[in-house]
Amino acid sequence: MTTNAATVYRVLLVDDEPYVLNALRRCLSFINVDMLGGEGIRVETFSSADQALARLESDDFDLIISDYRMPEMSGVEFLTRAIQLQPQVARMILSGYADRDAILASINETQVSRFLCKPWDHGELRNLVATTLVQGRIIREALARAAESRAAPGRVAVASELDKLESECPGITRIQRAEDGGIILSLDEDL
Repeated sequence: MTTNAATVYRVLLVDDEPYVLNALRRCLSFINVDMLGGEGIRVETFSSADQALARLESDDFDLIISDYRMPEMSGVEFLTRAIQLQPQVARMILSGYADRDAILASINETQVSRFLCKPWDHGELRNLVATTLVQGRIIREALARAAESRAAPGRVAVASELDKLESECPGITRIQRAEDGGIILSLDEDL
């Protein structure tokens, strides 16, 4: 089955061990398209972090999974540079070392969504990747719709006026409702 670029999730895998890349690619190839909302998945693998960064300069990806320990640069260093190229891409680190400090550093420095251990559970990895891809797409679509609605004629002035009101009187644009649906009016200033 051939899918066009608009209906394909793009995943970039980086690990200095080719057999790990092959195992990951094979694992992800068994993700059921129903788990991806009927969309396909394209996986690209790199055993060089520098080559992966060059690829990130030319195309957008939905997810990056990087090994933690690589000879050229660590997974944290790689993902830090990847964030500069594609700030919105979902990120995961895969490691054979259960080092608590490494886990914390990767989460804090690169905002990875998951730190995965080698060896991984195939079913768990497939579910995690599918969930991450679908959630990322939903978020991107919601942000695009929000941007479109803000840019709609007449809406810009309204949004600007609401922002001005909110800055002058914090909370004024929020409505509190009672259980019966009625509007609660309060003279308290700390609402």
